[in-house]
Amino acid sequence: MGLYDTVTFESGLDITFPDLEFDPFEINWQTKTLARRHPCMDTYRITADGRLFKEECEYESVPEAERPRYDEELEGFESPLDRGLGSLRKIHHGWSDTEYHGIFELHTSVDGEYVSLDVKFTDGEFVNVEKNE
Repeated sequence: MGLYDTVTFESGLDITFPDLEFDPFEINWQTKTLARRHPCMDTYRITADGRLFKEECEYESVPEAERPRYDEELEGFESPLDRGLGSLRKIHHGWSDTEYHGIFELHTSVDGEYVSLDVKFTDGEFVNVEKNE
C-alpha cells in the first residue's frame, strides 16, 4: 500500500520481455524504487527509443461547483469526502528525459497473478528487463 509511481512502455520499443501471459505495453506498471526519494504518484514512460521520460505537470484547484459531487440544491456537498473528490486537476507541461542510470523494479497484478520485473538503464539508455521469480 501507499504511494507509487506509474511507468508505461511506449509502442515501438524494441524489447524482449520475459515470458509473460499478457501484453506488457498495455499495462500501467507500478514502482516504488525508481526515484531517489519516496514515490509521489509521478508518471513515467519508457519511450520507443529506449529513454525514460518523466511527465512534467502541476495541479490546480477545481472550483467547487465544477466538482463531481457538488449538489446545486445544497449549494455545496453532503460530506467533506464529497468536497475533496475531483478537487485537483492535472495540468500537463510535457515530458523530460530523466537520463536514468540504474535498476528499478516494476510490478503489477494481472488476473490475480503478481508479476515483478527489473528494468536496467545505463547512462540513460534502456539495457534490459528481467522477470523476478
